[in-house]
This record gives sequence, structure tokens and C-alpha cells, in this order.
Amino acid sequence: MSSSNPLPIEAEQVLKAQPDIASWTENLLFTLYDGPNDIGMWLHLGTSPQEWAIWEDRLLISLPNEGGVLTMWGYHRTPVDQIPAGGNLAFKLVEPFKKWKVTFDGFALHTPHEAMRTGVVTDGPKERVVLDLDVELVTPPWDAHSAATDDTGKGSMKAQEWATDHYEQLVHATGTAILPSGTVNFDGTGWRDHSRGPRGGGVSAGWGGHVIMGAWFPGQQAGIGLSRYWAPNGDITLEGGWLVDDGELRHVPVVEIPLVEHLQTSGEKLRFAVGNEGDVSSFEGVTTTSMWTGMSPGMPYGAGSARPALVYAINFGTCEYRGEAGYFYVERSGQIAD
Repeated sequence: MSSSNPLPIEAEQVLKAQPDIASWTENLLFTLYDGPNDIGMWLHLGTSPQEWAIWEDRLLISLPNEGGVLTMWGYHRTPVDQIPAGGNLAFKLVEPFKKWKVTFDGFALHTPHEAMRTGVVTDGPKERVVLDLDVELVTPPWDAHSAATDDTGKGSMKAQEWATDHYEQLVHATGTAILPSGTVNFDGTGWRDHSRGPRGGGVSAGWGGHVIMGAWFPGQQAGIGLSRYWAPNGDITLEGGWLVDDGELRHVPVVEIPLVEHLQTSGEKLRFAVGNEGDVSSFEGVTTTSMWTGMSPGMPYGAGSARPALVYAINFGTCEYRGEAGYFYVERSGQIAD
């Protein structure tokens, strides 16, 4: 099945009033990577499940050449006319499913990659960060409901404990980033999502792990994405893959995903594959930078030192499709032993 845009304009809007549903949240995420500058960003805004009017803004920025990670985490009672935004981070809708504006103005903590890989980020001196980015959404949205009900997908959004509605798109972002090392003209690709619904309500089979991946190849106007979520017993609760060519999104089965088995800052080789029998698109990627959080309540920055542990790994890297080099984003969660 293919589609140019399966969703109504209303799905792109952020709700102005709280639904009468326990633990209801709205969450938006942009992940961006400038390969030549080797700068990766994970930028998240969401309402608190305990207090809908308070927005949580979270920032992770991986600095070049394994130069460490900038982190910020805050809460802000944001006026309705300013949402979605926190105290420092703001997302502004410019054109539904086409353009957003991403800004950040504040301070962030600088932590070495190795300290984040082996422990939990601790407080310390803060450094100035300013972002001003124009984000173009370069593919149609992939909708989890549509994917799960298609014959190429599996599971259901109803089985999830983190949302009841969810969609994703690939993006191209340009603008400026003022970092501790100076001002960078940022030009990168990445991935975004928008989710709504009860979060952490304990109505599902539980969290076993997940993999989300996306890559954009501008020379071909082509993209790939996939998602898989599973319960602690290994049963898949939601899955869908997709390919984009010439502006059309086509649902395809997920064939192969890379599990998170250890934590490595760069140089990790990953394999992805989607497609139907006899027409499988395979990708071999190599990570260039990584960041981590725990999967314990609140998702603290850093992987912690206890093992085994349920962790959330954020990776950016390089891959190739039909002879064109590009950059991928992948997030993975699961139990690791080392």
C-alpha cells in the first residue's frame, strides 16, 4: 500500500486542552545529524503524565570526534499559546507535515562519552547552547495505526503503554548551532515523531525493547524507515517498515533489525532490511556517534553502571542505498549484559 499523506491536518496540531484520560500525554521528537560536522541532536518535548500543563524539554547533543555529550532536562508550565515548548526548547509548526521551526536557548551540561556510557550523568558546570533550525519534512508521515493494520505490519497501537497515536517522518534541517566550541552552520538529516495518548498507564504487556530506524537519500529523493516493539517475552506488539520513492510512501515488511547488545560510541556495524520476498532492501550501516539513557522511570541520562540493565541507545551513522551514501538515525532499547 502506498500513500502521499494518510493523516488529516488535525493530527499535526498540539491539543490545547487536556483530554479526560488518565496519564494522557503529547510528545514530539526531532533527531538530527550533520555528518560533515559530526554533530547529533536528540530534542524532545512532552507533557507530563502527572501534570498535563507542565512541559518537559530534553536535549542531547553529541559533539564532534567523541568530544562528549551536552544534556539538558527541565520542566516548565508553558502558556497554552506558546506550546509545544518548555523553558528552553520550542517547536513551532510552520506548515503541517512540511515545515517546523526548532529553537533552543539555554545552558547544558557537558559529559564525556565514556562517562555517559558507563554511568549516570551527574551535575556540574553548564555551557551555553543556542539552536535556530528550520526543519523540512521530506517524506509523507508513516502512521503506526495504518502500518499495523496493513498486511505488511504486526501488532497494534492499542497494545502500547506509551501512546495510542504515533507517526514518523524523515527530515532535513538547516540553521545555526551555537555550541561551546563556537557557531556551526548546521545542515543535517534526521527523523521526527509525534505521539499522543496515555503514557505509563500499565495497560500493556510491558516493555521488552524496540528498534526505530530512518535514513534519507536526497539525491534519489528516497527514504527508509522501520519500527519494531516487543514485550518482555519477545512477542512483537507493533511493527512496520516503509520505503519512500518520488514522494510516495509504501508499507513493506520488516526483515532484519539490529538489537542493542553492547554500548559502543562509534564504529558499530549494523544491518537493516525491509521488503517483500524477492524484493528486499538491505542496508549496512556504521555508527559515527552515540548517546544513552536508562529505561528506568524518568529515563535518566547515561546508561548507568549496573548490569544487566534495560537501556535506550541513540545512534547516528553512515549507510548506502543504490550507490548513494547517506546518514541514518537509529534508536534501540533492550537488556544489555556488558
